[in-house]
Amino acid sequence: MWLRVVIAAALLYSNPARAGDACHHEADPVLQELAAQSKSCKHALCGQILQTARPDPEAPKSSCADDTWLDLKNAAKAVLSSHGILILGEAHDSAAHHLLQAAAVREFAVASGSNVAKTAVVFEQIRDDQQAGLDKFADFDKNAARLATVSDLKRFLEWDKSGWPKDIYDPLFKAVVYAGLPIYPGDVPRNAIMKAAKEGEAALAIDDRERLGLNIPLGPNLDAASIKEIEEAHCGAIPKSAFGGMAYAQRYRDAHLADAALRASDKNGSAILITGTVHARTDRGVPWYVRQRAPGKKVVSVMFVEVEDGKSDVVAYVPRDPDGRPAADYLIFTSRSERPDPCEKMRAK
Repeated sequence: MWLRVVIAAALLYSNPARAGDACHHEADPVLQELAAQSKSCKHALCGQILQTARPDPEAPKSSCADDTWLDLKNAAKAVLSSHGILILGEAHDSAAHHLLQAAAVREFAVASGSNVAKTAVVFEQIRDDQQAGLDKFADFDKNAARLATVSDLKRFLEWDKSGWPKDIYDPLFKAVVYAGLPIYPGDVPRNAIMKAAKEGEAALAIDDRERLGLNIPLGPNLDAASIKEIEEAHCGAIPKSAFGGMAYAQRYRDAHLADAALRASDKNGSAILITGTVHARTDRGVPWYVRQRAPGKKVVSVMFVEVEDGKSDVVAYVPRDPDGRPAADYLIFTSRSERPDPCEKMRAK
């Protein structure tokens, strides 16, 4: 197995501030945010970065020994400079993850003042049927007498009705809005997801299934892994007869997110996808569909992973495919958000 780990917070402060020193990271927004968060985290893994995939041979190499952060940074920049897709996988209710995603946007995305193509940002949290709101926001941003704000974006999207957390995405939205980056919806409308969960592949026209790559089977092992994950996530609170449809709805969302990211990267030069860690899986998530449709497209999947009490073996956190291969390119470890047991809520219904 090929794995590489670095303590990001230590890297930030261990190198002296020397001009021209390639190992000096003091100005890197991601490491600054990660170091700030790590100060309040007692877990030994907080602030660490794990590299699970071998570095891209075409990406610039770090001149620093065992500098996983620079390898991640170079890989991200290489992907975004070659019409590729950078995936930032999150726990949706983690404020820490959204702060780090905001830092990644500031670190990697091409800003509006650049002479080259912009980086588009695709949000799982914005549905196709909210495109009119995005259009209104873009028009307001272009024509209003003042600068558009995050509040304007959320107002046009009717964010308070979206079902997503009220405020914790604000730092990420701020980074995207202030950089003037194009925003794309990533998810399908709720009624389409419900239809796919109920009807399976019959919910989509044949042409749509072929266009999205849904006509290509994952294979029995990956299908079984997907169903097992759904079963565990729902705590035995739903009948097993529903798992097949729910697994297909998950496939539909993965394929649609991949489609949105492909369109955004092709039109704008590159794309960053903001999504949950399950969609960011390289074995059966968005990267799988990108590979089917655009084999030459570069994709890097970065997962922000919450630490767990009593679990200090970094390898134990790595998501794996049925054959044991890592299903992410990089993991960044953060503190764990306080949340109630989701199984208790499901079983109470």
